[in-house]
Amino acid sequence: MSSNSHRWQAPGNAKGFNTSIGNTTKKIKNRINLNNRTIGTLKYIKERSNQDGFISEERLRDELKEYLYLHFNEEKTDSLVTHFYKPALFYGFIIRDINYNLSLSIEGNLFVNSYENKDFYNCKRILINQLDNTTYPNSATPNIQNIQLFPFRILFKLLLQNQHLSSSFMKKKLIYIVNLNHLKDYLHTDNLLDIREGNYYEKFNSWVINSLVDIGIFNLKEKYISIDKEILSHIQLLYTNLNYDDMFFDNIVCELNKKVANKRVKRDNSLILKAKERDNFQCCIDKKHTTFYSKERPYVEGHHIIPLFQQKNYSFKLDDIDNIISLCPNCHREIHLSDNKKEILKKIFQLNIVQMNKNQINLNDFYKMYSCF
Repeated sequence: MSSNSHRWQAPGNAKGFNTSIGNTTKKIKNRINLNNRTIGTLKYIKERSNQDGFISEERLRDELKEYLYLHFNEEKTDSLVTHFYKPALFYGFIIRDINYNLSLSIEGNLFVNSYENKDFYNCKRILINQLDNTTYPNSATPNIQNIQLFPFRILFKLLLQNQHLSSSFMKKKLIYIVNLNHLKDYLHTDNLLDIREGNYYEKFNSWVINSLVDIGIFNLKEKYISIDKEILSHIQLLYTNLNYDDMFFDNIVCELNKKVANKRVKRDNSLILKAKERDNFQCCIDKKHTTFYSKERPYVEGHHIIPLFQQKNYSFKLDDIDNIISLCPNCHREIHLSDNKKEILKKIFQLNIVQMNKNQINLNDFYKMYSCF
């Protein structure tokens, strides 16, 4: 169990944050303010991206230090630029395509907007939302193998059930939970001692857990971690109804997220029928798409345009008839499972352009909701 590929890993060689959000002090007890690096990197990508919302990783490496110096008064250190943005890549504030082009995720863009509006509580809430999305494997931790899970879902659920966790637990046990079987005994006893132990590993605790302490999501007292009271209710909202089997996946992450959304968002099933009636039981992509009959009507399926999994990011209600579209079974599967779904997503976006504009959602953000980049 000592192999790096079979335990949780931390990205890069630094924290993403090392002080509370909104603290712009350049030095903190002779330490560099890593918040400036992370926030500056996000703002650089937002400002320099092309019309598709992406910028090449090579360009970022060439220009980022100069940008941070000019806009954040950050010294041009000898540190590798990868250390500046790998934590944000790990947290999912940045996404990277197969050609190593970088873009802000939906949460990354929302985080920058909240930061610029000095809504620092919302910054923490958005970070938690994106931690909820973070998976292993992860593009910032490429050496991980044979692990398919949501690490922070497991961490937050354990904290809610136990109120606090020790630093020793983080370093010896948490990082070695790689499948549901590793929690089997704990699920019966609720005793953390029944979770199997591996070799001591410091970096996840030092760079990730302690960063969440610095930003104010966790509290650290006498080597025990607990959830900060200010943000506790939001974490309870996300995880109270989830089980540990909602935190591991095989291959289809989107289907698991749909399952999770159904536990988090109270749905009105009558809206699906109303949407189908509004659409005359025809596929909105193409009314000529034929399907079989069910209950003496053409069979179509209701689909939430903005996935319910995104409800945590928006104040407007997603389980709404204006956010539901009728699709033939083939089109519905294409949206969820196709290797290339941009064309069909673009059609759906254009059909609902009024709602998208009203809620300030652009086409690139819509693609990202479906991991299409």
